[in-house]
Amino acid sequence: MVTRTPRILLLTPPLLQTNTPYPATMHLTGFLESRGFDVHQRDLSIKVVRDILFEYGDETTEELIEFLGGPAPLEAKREASELIDELAIWIRDNVDEEFGFSRYAEAKCRVVDDFGKLVKLVNRRGVMDKPLQRHLKAAMDEVKPTVVGITCPFPGTLVGAFKIAKYVRKHYPKVKLLLGGGYVNTELREMTDKRPYRYFDEFQFDEGYGHFINSTSIPAFVKPSYRGIDWNEYFDVVETDNFVTNLWNSGKWVKLVMARGCYWHKCAFCDVVLPYIGCFRMPKAKEIVDAMESYAHPLTLSPSHPLTSFHFVDEAMPPKVIKGMCEEILRRKLKVEWWGNIRFDAAFTPALTKLMAKAGCIAVTGGLECANDRLLKLMNKGITLASAEKVLKAFKAAKIFVHAYLMYDFPTETKTEQKGAEKYVKDLAKKGLIQSCFWHRFALTIHSPIAKDPAKYGIIVRQSKSKFARNELEYERSC
Repeated sequence: MVTRTPRILLLTPPLLQTNTPYPATMHLTGFLESRGFDVHQRDLSIKVVRDILFEYGDETTEELIEFLGGPAPLEAKREASELIDELAIWIRDNVDEEFGFSRYAEAKCRVVDDFGKLVKLVNRRGVMDKPLQRHLKAAMDEVKPTVVGITCPFPGTLVGAFKIAKYVRKHYPKVKLLLGGGYVNTELREMTDKRPYRYFDEFQFDEGYGHFINSTSIPAFVKPSYRGIDWNEYFDVVETDNFVTNLWNSGKWVKLVMARGCYWHKCAFCDVVLPYIGCFRMPKAKEIVDAMESYAHPLTLSPSHPLTSFHFVDEAMPPKVIKGMCEEILRRKLKVEWWGNIRFDAAFTPALTKLMAKAGCIAVTGGLECANDRLLKLMNKGITLASAEKVLKAFKAAKIFVHAYLMYDFPTETKTEQKGAEKYVKDLAKKGLIQSCFWHRFALTIHSPIAKDPAKYGIIVRQSKSKFARNELEYERSC
């Protein structure tokens, strides 16, 4: 707990997606501003990636990026996106093998069992060092913070976060350094290596609000602040003709959290013991719509035009809150569009999905996981294929697009079950019940119920000797 009034600078490290600001510092900034803190924020990721592309591109690069940041239709942006993507690939192949369009050294940072491996990546000079140091110095000299907080949401931002800390430690040695974010929350909770403390004074687990103020006073809904963020810097990358798939990489979305935690928090593969999943709290719908309405006024944010597009980044949007929010949007006659993650549970009736569509919902994402009733029961998903299909039909009738998350290689899953799931999902697509999907390999995480009772799922967990990052566990099937 901070005992004196600090001057805070919150930073987003490189590299992340380019179309819209990653929301971590915005939520913390909004909360701290509401409590009277002297807080500032900068998105170093978007600034660094733009500089890298400008440095290695040709005379058309700036024009292409300006076009991709504008209001042109997605179809028109496809060719320009391909040219920018080709440039990023050239940089990776010819200048810096760790560079990725929205990540840096991600493959090497997915599992860092020895902190020394990360130190080598941090010390290694790469394409992002010069622009990162330039923009970091500008922010430090302008804000003159006493505390710098850095979010590290994904492995692809880990090197950038530690490069920032290294630079600040050397040039501004009196500044206190904090590291938080999703990667820290899941990967570093059992860290025993002391060397990372040469870079950071503290590692913030769970939500960063609790570092500055008693966590019991944090409201269920936090309105993000975008002060210090230039929305005009962001640009789309259109990778496919699929409308739903493009939602992640195109469009300027104000990212909101409808409710804290997950209202189900029972899935066996999920981090249910951690507060970001298990501590569920619902706000009043009016609070959410108040925030949405405020962003629709041009003077609220830096662009000269209103922002009326919203992405709810909840673990699962609660149907009860959705209903109240939709009714409030319609009562105020707001013209907005929004999407977010749900559970395919029975609460999404035809009446609710129709209401969602009228209130501006354009798409939902949700987990069908292994698309097999035996496995859905084993993982305690709380749905069946039949109940989920009823929900999918309701969304189709409401003309709301659906993206499904799926997993393979779940413990005890057979080859026959996997093939059956693939056929089932293809049939859903043929019926128009889903518009896109993504399959990922099952990952056993240390904070999941499966890890606590592996024998129930027919696996044996291998012991990890990592003193730094520890989240995904290696295992073998016992049967």
